[in-house]
Amino acid sequence: MDYIVLDMEWNQPWPGSPSSRKVLPVQIRGEIIQIGAVRVTEEQFVTDEFQIMIKPKFYRSLNRRVSKLTGIKESRLKAEGIPFPDAMEQFRSWCGEDVVFLTWGFDDIGILKENLRLFNLPEDWTDRW
Repeated sequence: MDYIVLDMEWNQPWPGSPSSRKVLPVQIRGEIIQIGAVRVTEEQFVTDEFQIMIKPKFYRSLNRRVSKLTGIKESRLKAEGIPFPDAMEQFRSWCGEDVVFLTWGFDDIGILKENLRLFNLPEDWTDRW
């Protein structure tokens, strides 16, 4: 069994902006724009890394504070970002089945589940946290 240490970045609309007034099919706190992860063995060796940029579908304008905090630029998301469902397919494939997920923060799991619901994708695999 391996451990997947996960860190995500997400975009939030600027309060009062048109994006903040969008009615989405599912309530979310933020739209994921980047997934970074490392694979760690039981012997505590890092054996692989994963990183992917995600092009936002709902909150397309990158919040200036998010950009400053993460160092991610809107131009990079447009150039390198792929749709969230494609990113999830690649991430799940990279992870494999016999893994346990660890995160840097308390919000990552909840934000991931919200985004999976938003795109009507299965979320049962996230229960391995």
